[in-house]
Amino acid sequence: MKTTKGKILMAASQYDFKIEQGSSFKLQLIYKDSNSNPINLSGYCARLSWNTNLNAAQSFSTENTDYSTYKFQIDSPTTDGKLTFFLPASTTNGFNFSSAKYDLELQTPSDLYSGGGKEILRILYGNINLTKRYSKSTTLLSCSG
Repeated sequence: MKTTKGKILMAASQYDFKIEQGSSFKLQLIYKDSNSNPINLSGYCARLSWNTNLNAAQSFSTENTDYSTYKFQIDSPTTDGKLTFFLPASTTNGFNFSSAKYDLELQTPSDLYSGGGKEILRILYGNINLTKRYSKSTTLLSCSG
């Protein structure tokens, strides 16, 4: 069991998911304590990192400000404990792996102890499977209207 700011937090949970190649992807979750109360994520940052079956590593952070390839955010109000990770179709279309293993971590705004650096909490881990497109297109769907 982990504690932060006097709250008892749950151990990291396993959650497996799929990404459909060439489709937009959205993962949304709410981080809660052991009493199912949302954790206030004010001042926190998050990172989702994965290693693919092709031995490629990739990392996505809430500190990113270039949203052309992904957007990862701690949603407002931060007291709701909500995180959202977006991948546009243009990004998933370029994925060529078939599976990956990932970790999702949070960095608290406070030090673990004086001189020990910020507290890092692994909150989620698991497997990602990429569902391949049958008709891989190099252009995205573009409708007017």
